This record gives sequence, structure tokens and C-alpha cells, in this order.
Amino acid sequence: MTSASPERHFDPITFQVLWSRTVTIADEIAATLVKTAFSHVVRDNHDYACAIYDAEGRMLAQANQCTPGQLGCMPRFVKDVLQAYPAETLRPGDVLITNDPWLGSGHTPDIYIATPVFKGRKLVGFAANSAHHIDIGGRMSSPESREVYEEGLILPLCKLYNAGQPNDDIFRIVRRNVRMEDKVIGDLRAQLAANHMGAARMLALLEEAGLGSFESLAADIIAHSEAAMRQAIAEVPRGVYTHEMDHEDTDREGRPLKVKVRVEVRGDEIHVDYTGSSPQVSIPINSVYNITYAYTVFPIKSALHPHLPNNEGCARPVRVTAPEGSIFNATFPAPVMWRTSLVYHAVEAIFGALAQAIPERVMAPSGTYPLWLGIFAGKYDDGRDYMVHFNAQGGQGGMHHRDGIGTTIFPGNVANTPVEFLETETPLVCERKALVADSGGPGRYRGGVGQEVVIRNRSSQPAVCSMIGGRLHEGPVGLNGGAAGGTGMIRIGDDPPLERSRQLVLEPRQTLHLRYPGGGGFGDPFERDPALVAADVRRGLVSPEQARSAYGVDVGPDGRGWDEGETMRLRSRRG
Repeated sequence: MTSASPERHFDPITFQVLWSRTVTIADEIAATLVKTAFSHVVRDNHDYACAIYDAEGRMLAQANQCTPGQLGCMPRFVKDVLQAYPAETLRPGDVLITNDPWLGSGHTPDIYIATPVFKGRKLVGFAANSAHHIDIGGRMSSPESREVYEEGLILPLCKLYNAGQPNDDIFRIVRRNVRMEDKVIGDLRAQLAANHMGAARMLALLEEAGLGSFESLAADIIAHSEAAMRQAIAEVPRGVYTHEMDHEDTDREGRPLKVKVRVEVRGDEIHVDYTGSSPQVSIPINSVYNITYAYTVFPIKSALHPHLPNNEGCARPVRVTAPEGSIFNATFPAPVMWRTSLVYHAVEAIFGALAQAIPERVMAPSGTYPLWLGIFAGKYDDGRDYMVHFNAQGGQGGMHHRDGIGTTIFPGNVANTPVEFLETETPLVCERKALVADSGGPGRYRGGVGQEVVIRNRSSQPAVCSMIGGRLHEGPVGLNGGAAGGTGMIRIGDDPPLERSRQLVLEPRQTLHLRYPGGGGFGDPFERDPALVAADVRRGLVSPEQARSAYGVDVGPDGRGWDEGETMRLRSRRG
């Protein structure tokens, strides 16, 4: 519960100026990372997180552009650094690294780097970042792995630099284990450069503010944010709210996977419990506790206080329980490569539970759960290797006050891969990329629409594609009377659509046909403003047939107007 207000160290104006500076430093770390990165995964998709910490490992600020998963796991990583390497053992020039899924964000491609920041000989904080690397070895992110050993190189928490001297053995090990070594090593060096810049900015801030450490500033930032978050939680009606759903995937024996969440709002605190969810499985969708925690705090903060700058204080009122050995707290050596196939549904489950208390704050289920991603690798006709991550997504769910956004990667917060990049960096060509009409779930506020993508292999060599996606059988359901969004589809050439995600081979001249699902609708579709329905028809998002059948609006084929009398008749007939 709320404790007495702590003593403040700064007047309000100075505090806001210094707090804003910490956020700017985190943003500069991210900007440096993007500008110096070698791979499109970091540079274009923005699959990374950056933040700064005080000497105790408390997060002061994050960059405005971060993936919630990587960012939400980073505070635990920095605290693990301090546990393995106590402050008194660290020296200027040290750099710590790991991609251990159980220490980082739950799968091997995400490499975390922390740079201790010293003022003289005194540790005053950390600059830290993580980045999703284009390759980490193993089975090329196969959706078919059975153990984490198949999912690439794992670096235990160790020193990449020791007192300013590089650990060349680590660099050699990485080079020997990955396919795209220049891009992987290039991105590692970009991470180092970004932290180096962040450390310099942190020291400059201390100097300008006349501070010997970040201790007092961290205390005020965290106290302010914790109090604001507790106040937001206190406005939610007390109670226990539950949500249960079946995940689309099954285990290898065909048993359905259960996602079960219990959200207890108790005063100014929230306890989220995943007890009752399925045991961990031998398919690579398991979530380690760190990433479960990250994607539990994220929807709660998004629903209750979205504009509050994120730091350690925001998470303090939230407690997360997930039974060890379950799909939300998998133990080593469970396969975890595609944990976003599962953990994104934690967001859906929490929104589903909170909808019972605060429906005006949450989103209907999205076609963006699970993550859709295709990792293509192969050879040009001249023998050169290529590898590309093709990020694209379906539609968000509708909300109490607005339509869902289409073709947006949520909750992962990374960018779609530009078609131009796909076609200039690989022998693949995108023959079609279009919005899918009628894929957004009907509602008072419509779900975001999905998209259709057709990719052809122009090379004389086959391309391997690790393809992950979902909602292949049932679209995301609506909320508060809204209807379901459209389903997804994965198909090679003229073959029947896939029943589930898997690693594919795209033969020369073959096409891969992808249809990304739309989001669920929010509220009764018959309550949607007919002018909005007509506008959707005009834009090609809704067909005249769906306007009539789902919304009860008689719209002409060009969407230029609607028949008010016929619309009244259609809507009254249902009543």
C-alpha cells in the first residue's frame, strides 16, 4: 500500500528539467544505435530498447522508441549484472554482455549490453541497451525447435570489455557461430558506441547539475512515478477479474494450450496471476518469467497511465505470479525462440480481464497477436548469401473511443519492413501488398484491417523461410458486442493453407501468400455512425455487402452516401 510521501530533493521546475534530460539521454542512446547499426532489424525495424540506470540498477528513463518486451526485461538484467559483478568489483571500461533468455528478454537473438558509468572511481550508473540480432546461429529461428540448445549461441553474463580491453575470445566465438557475421558484429559495435555516448551524456548531466551521483534524482523520479501509478490503480474498482482462453497452438500431442489470468485490484496495487495456464511445452512458444513480467506491466500501464514516462516506479505497484514450469515461466532448457506467439496473448488476456472493470480503457483483441514474422535466407544466383527479417502485421482491436489501427505491429512496437528493402537486399520481390477489405471486426468502433502480401523468389536457388503467424483458424473476437476480425493465412504457391506456422522452403519462382488478420470490433456495429461506414466503403476498407449485413447501413457501391430509410429499416429489423 501507499507509504508516506518521501522527502523531495529538487524544486518542481529543476526536477522536471533534470527528468526530461534523462529521457533525452536515453533517446540519444537509441539514435546512436540506429545511426550506427549494420542490420535492418535495428536500423529500420527498430527492434531494440535503450535505458539509463543509477548505481543501484534502478531505471531512471527509457528511450521513447523501445520494444516493451526488451525494455521491460532490462531492469532485471541490470540487477543481475550487479549480483554477478558487485559494484566494488566493476572498473571503468568494463562492459557486460549476455543473450541468455533467462537473464534477458526470453530468446537468444536479443543481446543485452550494460556499460557501467564512473565519475572518477565511483560507479554512478549504467547505460544499457538491447538489440535483436539478425542471426544468432542454430536452426535459423525455426518454429520447430524442441530445446533452447537448437536456438543458437547463448552467451552467459560475462565481460565483453575488461577495464577497457576487449575480450577478443567473445568476438571470435560470436563470429564462428553466426551466418551474417559482419552485420552481427557491426550491430554489437553499434550497441557499444550507443552506450559510450550515453555514459558521456550521463556524466555531463551530473556535472551541469552539480550532482555527485544519480541517487537523489532517481529517488525523486521513482517516487513521483510510483505515486502517479498508484493513484491511477486506485481509480480502478477493487475486485478480482479473470480471463481464460485457448491458444491457437497445441502441444506436440495435440492438446490445447490454456492461457489463464487472474487480475486482483487491491487498493493502489495490482496482482496478476497466471496460475492455471498450461505447463511448458516442447514447441518454441514458451515465455520465461522476465518477458511475461514485461508484457504484464505494459498493458496495465498502457491502460491506466499511458503518458507517464516509464521507469522503475511505474512497475512497483504491480506484482506478477507465474508458476515455475508453466508456459509463462518456462524453465531451462525449454524452447523459447517464438515466445511472442504466446506472450502477446498475455496482453489480450489482461485487457480481457480489465474489460470487466474499465472497458473504456482497453482494446478489443487484435490481429497483431501473435507476432507475424518471416525470416528469409538463401543465396543469390552468384552464390552470395542473404538474410532478411520481414516484419508486417495485421490490425489492432477497436477501442471505446476509436477504430483500431491497421497493419501496425502491436504490442511489439517495431516497424514494418519496407518492401523496397526486401527487394534491394534479396532476390525476393513483393508482388502484392494491399489492405484486406472486411478484415476489420465490425463494431461501433471497427477493428483495424489486415493486409495481404505476396512474395516471389526470383532466384534460381531455394529460400528457407522461418515463418511465424497466427489466427489461422479463428479471427480475434470482438469486445462489448463487437464482432471478430478476419483470419490469417499462410500458403505456398497453390498448396492448401498451412494449419500452423513452420519453417518453409520457397523454391525458385514460387510465391508465399500471406494474409494478416484484422482486429476485433468494439461495441455494437449497429451503433456505428452511418457516415463512418460510408467513409470505410469509400476507402475500400468495408464492402457495401458488409456495410449492409454487419452494420445495417445501405451504402452505394462508391460509398458516396447511404439510404437513411433503408438503413433505419435494416437496423430496426434486428431489434
